[in-house]
Amino acid sequence: MPIYRGDGGSGDASTDAYASQVATHAQTATTKANEAAASATAAAASATAAANEATTFNNSLGAAATTLSAGASATASYNSSTKVFTLGIPTGATGATGSTGSQGATGPQGATGAQGPQGATGATGPQGATGATGATGAAGADGAGVAAGGSTGQALVKTDGTNYNTQWATVLTANQTITLSGAVTGSGTTSITTTLSTVDGGTY
Repeated sequence: MPIYRGDGGSGDASTDAYASQVATHAQTATTKANEAAASATAAAASATAAANEATTFNNSLGAAATTLSAGASATASYNSSTKVFTLGIPTGATGATGSTGSQGATGPQGATGAQGPQGATGATGPQGATGATGATGAAGADGAGVAAGGSTGQALVKTDGTNYNTQWATVLTANQTITLSGAVTGSGTTSITTTLSTVDGGTY
């Protein structure tokens, strides 16, 4: 049976072996190599799956922020279903009011706009209540009164056409004595009973 002389060549008797042993070792090496290749394939698949999962996670990962009231503590939460981090950020305190800036220059006056249409006349409102009676005015100057003088049985008669030009005159009444002088004339139906002494210079 042929033998294998080993790495030392034909003079190296320490590593002599039969060909069948060499074949056995070769088969074992092949098996180990196949196992190693299978393990490498599995490892590559696992790495690919992990890489895909990492990519999916990165694509799904999100962040959101909510505003909290001033003075509240900041918060942070993670939703494994949606893969979203939520941060609660409190509102900052209001800063001090700044000083008033200087007034800017007055801008140019704009063009006058077009006149608007005339509005409709409003309806007349109801008449208001009667106001209170005003104070009595000052008395006016005295008018022309009845002329002074006169006696029993006299009356005021106009002397001419001027207003208020009057005088007292005797009005004829029953059983009066009158004196006639000069020519006596008359008309109408008045009856006078008298004693004539002198008429037109004659004695009767």
